[in-house]
Amino acid sequence: MPFRTVCLGNVLVDVLVKPVDKLPPVGGLLATDHVEMALGGCASNTAVALSRLGVATFLWGKVGKDPFSSFAMDQLKEAGVEISGMKADPRVSTSATVVLVDSKARRSFLHSVAANDHIYLKDLNLSKLSSFDHLHIGGYFLFPKLDGAPMAGILKEAQNKGLTTSLDTAWDMKNRWMKALKPCLPHLDYFMPSEREVKMLLGHCRPRDAAKAFLKMGVRTFILKRGEKGSVLFTRNGGEIQVPAFKAKVVDTTGAGDCFCAGFIKGLSLGWSLGDCLRLGNAAGASAVGALGATAGLQSFTQIKGHLKR
Repeated sequence: MPFRTVCLGNVLVDVLVKPVDKLPPVGGLLATDHVEMALGGCASNTAVALSRLGVATFLWGKVGKDPFSSFAMDQLKEAGVEISGMKADPRVSTSATVVLVDSKARRSFLHSVAANDHIYLKDLNLSKLSSFDHLHIGGYFLFPKLDGAPMAGILKEAQNKGLTTSLDTAWDMKNRWMKALKPCLPHLDYFMPSEREVKMLLGHCRPRDAAKAFLKMGVRTFILKRGEKGSVLFTRNGGEIQVPAFKAKVVDTTGAGDCFCAGFIKGLSLGWSLGDCLRLGNAAGASAVGALGATAGLQSFTQIKGHLKR
């Protein structure tokens, strides 16, 4: 049986604008070089990347019934993601984000939670969890109806059914941070935040101290995504693995963290060591930053294996 992953979380459409180094005055107009619509959302980005890497991938989330949802579903189908677990609700609009990318590839966001604010337990067919090998939560904090105890229950049920679990956070616009996350931590095999998110969760981002805190709260493996500094992993038995980033021409860092998660999970699907999974995650992230859009730079497993040979 092939390794099967289900990604649960936020699905949306990105409107990418580049370059944006300043905003126009009220009522004013500034020219920019490029405006593009692309599939976005942490869970959908990771699902697309996993499918392109050859992992059988299912996506659970919610969209509206509007032009954005049609675009998103078409993109997911084209990438080979199984979308039978997606819900389309005509009462809500599909979530969207305007991504402003400056000339140094740094990003700012204007986000409408929309349909992602209406994902409820009743929308999820948890009886199907036993048909998967891994559950990945993408964009936690951006679908708040599952905050805290509901998500902890989903993760616990997944582990009880034999799945491994992972979670990637996002920016918490409602400033709940640790209050919303803490119930989930004892049910995570792999916790994969960024440095910026860890600083908001703990008030600092010292890797070893952060690892000690999260492992004490129940996480089995803590993985810190550090952008151009690479990534570092800590385990309960005192293990520590640091992997530098691969050199890459940076066009747009949107989705790099989501693609990192996909690369790491791909390594798990192959039974690789944690160190090799970490390197594969870095390679996927390096591929992602080479093109405008969250997943346009990552096309195949063969492609990212090229980074591993460098």
